[in-house]
Amino acid sequence: MLGKSAAVAILILTTAVLAGKSAGASCLTGTCHQSLTATKYLHGPVAAEQAGATGCVACHVPAGKTCTANSKGSFKPLAPSLTMCRLCHSRGTGTQHSSQQIDCLKCHNPHGSNKNAELQR
Repeated sequence: MLGKSAAVAILILTTAVLAGKSAGASCLTGTCHQSLTATKYLHGPVAAEQAGATGCVACHVPAGKTCTANSKGSFKPLAPSLTMCRLCHSRGTGTQHSSQQIDCLKCHNPHGSNKNAELQR
């Protein structure tokens, strides 16, 4: 049986995948966040968004206006970074330090990296 964090991670990812193709512009098709896809290695949700699925909502929730091709939207993190990263990376894609109380974003870029596939800064 899945643990609570694994079940939440599956729910978040399933919601993002089932949302399917975006009807119009996304956060990545406008000019505000194009730099997020300019890296060699992309985080899974960013790659999903680039492919036309709704990936940003795996980590972010709307907090105001929606992103369009011409205007920046308002979003906030789904949860504190340590909690959010663990939702998906506590099983299978974690590392030797995934269980430690370290803010992942101190060493890792949550969107992409040119350095390596582990998305290190």
